[in-house]
Amino acid sequence: MEITSLLFAGFVVLACLGYRHLPQRLRPAWLLLCSAVFLLSWSWKFLAILVGLALINFFIGWMVVPHARLGKVLLGVGIGFNLAALLIFKYSNFYLPALASLLAKAGLGRSAGGLEILAPLGLSFIVVQMISYQVDLANGRYPSERKFVTFALYVTYFPKLLAGPIEREQIFRSRLENPQKWTRELDLRSFALVVVGLIRKLVIADTLSAMIPTDAFQKPAQYPAPLLAIWLVVYAFSLYNDFAGYSSLVRGISGFFGIELTNNFNIPYFARSFSEFWSRWHISLSNWLRDYIFFPISRLIRKKISFKPTTVALILAPLITMLVSGMWHGLAWNTLLWGGLQGCYLIAGQIATLRKPSLPLNQLSRPRQVLSAMVVFFCILMAWVPFHTNVAAAFQYWHSLFSIENWRVSIYLSYFKPTIVNLKLPPWQIVLFCLIPALQAAIVLIPALVIDWTQYREELRFLRWPAWLLGFLLAIVVLVLFLLSFAEKGAPFIYQSF
Repeated sequence: MEITSLLFAGFVVLACLGYRHLPQRLRPAWLLLCSAVFLLSWSWKFLAILVGLALINFFIGWMVVPHARLGKVLLGVGIGFNLAALLIFKYSNFYLPALASLLAKAGLGRSAGGLEILAPLGLSFIVVQMISYQVDLANGRYPSERKFVTFALYVTYFPKLLAGPIEREQIFRSRLENPQKWTRELDLRSFALVVVGLIRKLVIADTLSAMIPTDAFQKPAQYPAPLLAIWLVVYAFSLYNDFAGYSSLVRGISGFFGIELTNNFNIPYFARSFSEFWSRWHISLSNWLRDYIFFPISRLIRKKISFKPTTVALILAPLITMLVSGMWHGLAWNTLLWGGLQGCYLIAGQIATLRKPSLPLNQLSRPRQVLSAMVVFFCILMAWVPFHTNVAAAFQYWHSLFSIENWRVSIYLSYFKPTIVNLKLPPWQIVLFCLIPALQAAIVLIPALVIDWTQYREELRFLRWPAWLLGFLLAIVVLVLFLLSFAEKGAPFIYQSF
């Protein structure tokens, strides 16, 4: 059941109607039932695996004694179990080919076909939630959940199941037990978040993604550098609007139940430093990495290392944290390279600050803020290359992009030459034809940037527009989205694969 489909919209309406007409004590059970139905629409195996994951974590949490030896042992068991689940179900593609080859050499098999394992939806997001739950219990930050229905709902809550956000158990529990009061303003805000999410996904992200040739990142040497630059920017905004669209959509859906979910994005491409970027991009994961990886590593280094512990922590903590982030996105060399680059960016930013203390970002001059944002955006762009393709192709992409020879006008025109010759275009039309890729990107990117700029100061500022204008625009948008629902099935959300 795709969450951008009309079927899912009908499912949400029925779930919401049932939820609002039930007494508070039965609502968690109703949402759990709805989440089970949603999982069954994908696969009964997904439901079975996630229920098993919830059961084991629930009983481990039940037995934890904070700050006790048993608590530490159970914490180790809980973390080990969750990481093993991630390794078995999520990262099997990393080791199964080698295992299949080893078995074949031993005469035990000829292919990996029998070893393939089905990865449940949203497993990476669920595992980090379970780890934070176990760590917080062992440290006595809050009591364990004693109601399995509530805990199972925390694991399988269908609005956040596919791709987060990553919620803390005590926060989710509190919001579930004390939902927001349904008002006209809350329903309007929730509906607006859904509309913005659908626009970002169906109108912006899918359109941008369709502009990129299927082999552009795999065989970059076949294309001139200007096109590679355009497509890299297009991919960056496609990825962002895809995931930000999902985040907005599920927050709106959850809002209809009175349950607030974490905002995962806050206009990250306007960031003026790498630290600020990670405070704006995938916020729930960034906060998780900060609290459960970065801070513990920094404290451990300062405690165990006597030689310049602050400097060592400054280098190792960000690097290890971002390598963990890379592995979370996928156990592959390209995601490790991406994580390593992001770690180096953070280290460089912190070292620059230490060498010369600077003013807070908001106090910098406007030209300097713009220049800083451009530098950060350029570096983030370069890191998206290995995020999207394998290591060898990434280096080839960088080489083709920065090759001076590949920026020559003759190279660019030669790419279009076969089409130009066949069409027999006059010179002015040739120039226009060669600008089509840039014009196509601009037609979608400019509205996308307008949405970002509108939301930069206030996420849903447009709700304060005159009622007649807001109603007119929403009617047009709903009509467009309704028509798009009958078009060819769009691509799934990118972060569903994580």
